[in-house]
Amino acid sequence: MIALKVEKIGDRVAVELTEEALQALDMDVGGTLHLEPSPNGVLQVVTREVWVEDPAAPGEAVLRACERRHEPFSAA
Repeated sequence: MIALKVEKIGDRVAVELTEEALQALDMDVGGTLHLEPSPNGVLQVVTREVWVEDPAAPGEAVLRACERRHEPFSAA
């Protein structure tokens, strides 16, 4: 098991990855880790860009982000 430390840095929250975790995730410092909930609620790493296969995915991601912030999206 790999334990990750959660820290507050300014007004953001960060997860500190160990070298072991970076290697297991095949990540580099400065990279972006993409996670999505699985049907059973567990977060899983997304290893592919979903919008390559689904051209509507970027717009849907924006709408989901707005919904999470409780900001209704309205087209101008």
